[in-house]
Amino acid sequence: MASGNSARLRIESDRLLLVEGRDEVNLFKALIRHQFGERFDVQVVEAGGKDQLPKSLQAIKIEAQTRPTFRSVGVVRDADDNPEGAFQSVCDHLNNARYVAPDAHGTFSEAVPSVGIFIVPDGVHGGAIETLCRQSVQESPAAQCVEQYLDCLNGNNAMESANRDKSFAHAYLAATHDPVARVGEGAQRGTWDFQSPVFGELLSFIQNLYDRGCG
Repeated sequence: MASGNSARLRIESDRLLLVEGRDEVNLFKALIRHQFGERFDVQVVEAGGKDQLPKSLQAIKIEAQTRPTFRSVGVVRDADDNPEGAFQSVCDHLNNARYVAPDAHGTFSEAVPSVGIFIVPDGVHGGAIETLCRQSVQESPAAQCVEQYLDCLNGNNAMESANRDKSFAHAYLAATHDPVARVGEGAQRGTWDFQSPVFGELLSFIQNLYDRGCG
């Protein structure tokens, strides 16, 4: 689904993972490919931003009518600074679209389609997908240098960004071979450590999404 939902969604799997934007699509495809392999049948689609989530859910509902075997949807959204508010917002959008929302972060509803919500990074703390990316490489020498750089900016009142995780991710990407600008592009090149346990809960959610679609 293109940004702003300008293109019609085509459902090609019985399991959809709905993420915020195009860069998240790149990251989650890389994560799924790394962990589960090329044949893992989950379709990753973008919502076009959190504000476009209601339209995306309606588009899924309409298109799913042409696929009677459609079974599960996972919605992934950044917590930002309010994980509880982010979860409730997604639940409200699901209810308005007449889906059965789950009871808690990281779980799925008992319905068809079964719907799950994952608030990144863990449903409890504030943050975003960049938080997990930062945590996954935090022991590397490059990460230590980036942290010193960010500390230097803070110490000199030169840090204008309010999101250290996002600042870290961009600075870390700048230190890689043939640098790229976005975390999803970095994921495609193996920048983030998908073997790190920080991705464990998210990967379990994706596995649950897949298993729900097997019913």
